[in-house]
Amino acid sequence: MKTRKGFLIQRGRTFYAVWTVGGQRFVKTTGQTNRRDAETRLAEIMAPFLVEDEVRTLESVKARIEGAKSELVAFDEAKNPPLGFNATKCPDGTDRPGAWSVFRKAQNRPDSGKRTLSDYEGYYQAFVDWLKETKRNAPTLRDVAPEIAADYAGHLSERGISAGTFNKHINTLALVFRVLAAPARLTANVWDGINRKQAVQDSRRELTIEELRRVCAAATDELRVLLAIGLYTGLRLGDAATLRWGETDLVRGIIRRVPHKTARRNPKPVNVPIHQTLRAMLDEIPAGDRRVYVLPETAAAYLRDTSAPSKRIQDHFEACGVIIHKPGTGFVIQQGEDGKPKAVHTGQRAVVEVGFHSLRHTFVSLCRESDAPLSVVEAIVGHSNPAMTRHYTHTGEAAALAAVTALPSLTAEPVKALPAADPLATFKAQVRAIVEELNGKTWKNAKGQLTALAQ
Repeated sequence: MKTRKGFLIQRGRTFYAVWTVGGQRFVKTTGQTNRRDAETRLAEIMAPFLVEDEVRTLESVKARIEGAKSELVAFDEAKNPPLGFNATKCPDGTDRPGAWSVFRKAQNRPDSGKRTLSDYEGYYQAFVDWLKETKRNAPTLRDVAPEIAADYAGHLSERGISAGTFNKHINTLALVFRVLAAPARLTANVWDGINRKQAVQDSRRELTIEELRRVCAAATDELRVLLAIGLYTGLRLGDAATLRWGETDLVRGIIRRVPHKTARRNPKPVNVPIHQTLRAMLDEIPAGDRRVYVLPETAAAYLRDTSAPSKRIQDHFEACGVIIHKPGTGFVIQQGEDGKPKAVHTGQRAVVEVGFHSLRHTFVSLCRESDAPLSVVEAIVGHSNPAMTRHYTHTGEAAALAAVTALPSLTAEPVKALPAADPLATFKAQVRAIVEELNGKTWKNAKGQLTALAQ
C-alpha cells in the first residue's frame, strides 16, 4: 500500500510525501506542518497513481513530467534569456553583450579579414536599423519569424540594389544566425528560406588611349602617381593606395607586393617591373620623404575610408569628360527648356563601368597588345588561378620586364632620360622605412624584406 498510496515522514516541523514507483523512491514536500493537512496533500499527490487504468496513469505522469520540463525551460530562459540584438542585463545583474559582439568572438565563425568583417557588420546593422524603423517586435534573434525575413528581403528589393548586393545582405544574415544558433536558441534559420538573386557581374571597361592621356595630364600631386601605379602595374586600388617603399625596389626596378585580395589564402607576392614613366615619378620623391607609404596622404584616406580614394578618382574622371556610368543608367545630361544642360535620371540604377579598376583592365590589354605572353601577364597582375601562374618563376622576370617596358608612355610630356640613381641613398631609405615599422608582430616580414634587399 505504501507503494500505491505513499506515506508521510516528518522532518523538523514539515511533513513530506514518500512513495515508490518502479523500484524508484520519490520524496516531495507537502508544505504542511499539520498532519491532517499533510494527509490531504498526500492524497492529492498520490491521486494519479491510484487510477485503475494503467494508460491513464502513464498519461498523467507524462503530463506532470512535461509540465516540469516547461517549468525548467521557463526558469532557465528567465535566468539566461535568448540572445538579443542589443546588450541586456541578466536577472543576476550581469551584462550580456548583443548579438554582434557575440558573433565577433564566436569560435565557429569564419576566419574573416578585418575588411570582410567590417562589411558583415554593415549588412547586419542595416537589418537591425530596419527592425527599429519598422517597429518590429523582435528583440531577440529567435523572434525573427520567416515573415519578418521575407519583409526585409522585399525592402531590399524595393531599394533597387544590385542582385549581388542583395545576396550579400541575405548571406551575411544567414551566416550570423547560423553561427549564433546555440546562444540564440534557434531551431531554424529563417534566412535559408529567402531565394537568392541571379547576379550579373558588372565589369569595368578599359579606358581608351585618348581618355588615359586626358586623365593623366590633368592629375596632380599624389593622384598623378596613383593613376600611374594603377596603369603601369595593374595593382588593385587597395594595393596601389597602400603601396610601401619597402615593397618598391628602385635599384632593381621592381615592385614586390602580396595582393591584399589573395593574401589570406595565398600569400604569394607579385613581382611587377617598374615602367620608366612610373620610375620617373617615383624618383621625383625626395629620399628623405620615403618613409612608409609611397602615397602617405592617399594611404591614410584609404585606411580611414576605403571608398574615399575611389570617389576622388571617379570625380576626376568625370571632370575630364569621361562618362563613368554604363549608358542608360544613372543620370544623363539633356538640354533643358532654358537651353542649358541638366542632369536627368534614366530611371535605372547607376552602374559604374569606369573607375580605378579600369586601369587594371587597361594594363592587361596593353600588355597583350604588345604580344606579352598570357602567362606572364597573369603572373604580373597576380591571377588567383594557380594554373595560370605556375609556369612563372624568377627566370621569367626578363619576360615581365619586356612586357612592361613595351607599354606606351601616356603622360602629357615625353619621359626624359633619368639620371643615374644613387643606390646607397635608395638602399638607406628602404632600410629606414622597414625599421620604422619594425615591432613584435612585423619582425618576420621585416626580416624577409631586409633579406631581399641584401641580395
